[in-house]
Amino acid sequence: MKLKHQLPTYSIIDHLSLDEELLMELQNCVSELNSEFKSVLEVNKGLCGVHHDLLKSVYDNFFQISLTDSVVENKDITMDECEVVNDTLYKNGYRHKQSLALDDNSVLNESTYTSKTDIYHRYAHIFDKVLAKFKGSPTRIRLVKLESGSNISPHIDYDPSYAVRIIIPIFADSDCVNVFWVKNHIESVMFKPGHAYFLNTGYKHAVMNFSKNDRYTFMISINGTEDIQHLIK
Repeated sequence: MKLKHQLPTYSIIDHLSLDEELLMELQNCVSELNSEFKSVLEVNKGLCGVHHDLLKSVYDNFFQISLTDSVVENKDITMDECEVVNDTLYKNGYRHKQSLALDDNSVLNESTYTSKTDIYHRYAHIFDKVLAKFKGSPTRIRLVKLESGSNISPHIDYDPSYAVRIIIPIFADSDCVNVFWVKNHIESVMFKPGHAYFLNTGYKHAVMNFSKNDRYTFMISINGTEDIQHLIK
């Protein structure tokens, strides 16, 4: 049985949630960095081959700031080269893609994203306080912006046994919803700023921002299940 079947689609993680002062620090940080956000394609050069179709559908309205990069050398590639990576991965099949996701020498392995970026170091006095709350080991960390009136198409990322996904909304309102599909059941939820949420990315999920405002989140991938152990059935 996959770990996703032993976990809820989402849950608030109380020990990771932020107090008002730390949330305000993150909000000020995002406001200062607003011009630094880049399209998901520009930021995720190494990962684009895995989710190429998804990236093509969202990169015009889905933006990120990487706070950690892969320690594996990651050259800049074009959109055409990204398609070649995508075609090669799917030609060789799921097992090949899965092996790369576990390969310590591959940028497709999220656990290699441990090199802190210049922007992280610039605001380390804030980010360090957030990460100090975690019991597991944070790897891939980024700030994410979803523009108003846009969405992230339905997709599946990975089972929580591979990595645990936590998001902390920084700016968000009730007109932006996360949606999960579990068999024939659909769940939708609005995430509140300052609360930390576990996302079960092993299920198909999407984000729909019906708001007139952009949504900003702090997104973290974690090695280990220590932070969600209490949720596992």
